[in-house]
This record gives sequence, structure tokens and C-alpha cells, in this order.
Amino acid sequence: MGRLHRCRASRNAALWGVLGTPYARFSQFVRDPATVLRYLSAMLSGREARYIGHNPAGGAMVVVLIAAMGSTALTGWLMTTDAYFGLSWVETAHSLSAHGLLVLVLFHIGGVALASFRHRENLVRAMITGRKRKAEPADIA
Repeated sequence: MGRLHRCRASRNAALWGVLGTPYARFSQFVRDPATVLRYLSAMLSGREARYIGHNPAGGAMVVVLIAAMGSTALTGWLMTTDAYFGLSWVETAHSLSAHGLLVLVLFHIGGVALASFRHRENLVRAMITGRKRKAEPADIA
């Protein structure tokens, strides 16, 4: 993948988060930390609400995944520059970022599986088709 293609992909992803469909927009799924903590607490007790878009934990995970990808990309790029090539702290930071990203992806997959099970719907299919079952009165849009 060429450098120009990577830049376009990043720009398009950022634009999608601002101008995309309603449930893809950052404004829909970025929640304050207190809301995320309340949702995680409800999830641990098995009484979390069903969200039509991203739930607060999923939205927080998206933000953390973006930050981890950015950190991995930045440290990887730094390793190619004359100023930072061969520096052990840059290599360590890159390794931690990359391995941390893999752990986050596993947590994300686990969260999707848990939410799919608890709310009895296939979230992977919903991500692909853009369709979920109809909202019920207790659901949060």
C-alpha cells in the first residue's frame, strides 16, 4: 500500500466519522467517561441497555483502537527516520503499541460476542448490512 493511499484511507475514515451515517459519526458514540463506567457496571451485573448504535463501551473501544493504531503507526514511522532509527525506546514503544493493539482487538471481539449473546442479535451481520432488529421501547438510539 503506497503512502498516498494510506493518507487517503485515514482522511476518508476521519471524514466518515464526521459526515458518515448517523451511527458511524463520532458524535453518536463518543461518550463521557462517567457514562462508559456506568455502562460497564451495568454490563457486569447483566443489566445493560441495548443500544441501536454503539454502546458506550463499544464507542470507548473505537476511540482507544484509533489511538492505538495511531501510536503504532507513529512509532513505526519514527523507526524509519534518521533521527530515531535503532533507538531502543522507539522500538520498545512500537512493540508495546502493536501488541497492545492486538490485545484490544481481542477485547473488542469479545465485547461484540458478549453483546450479541446478551441482546440476542448478530452484531457482526449488523456491521456488514447496517441493519439491526427493530428498536424496542427500552432500547437507546
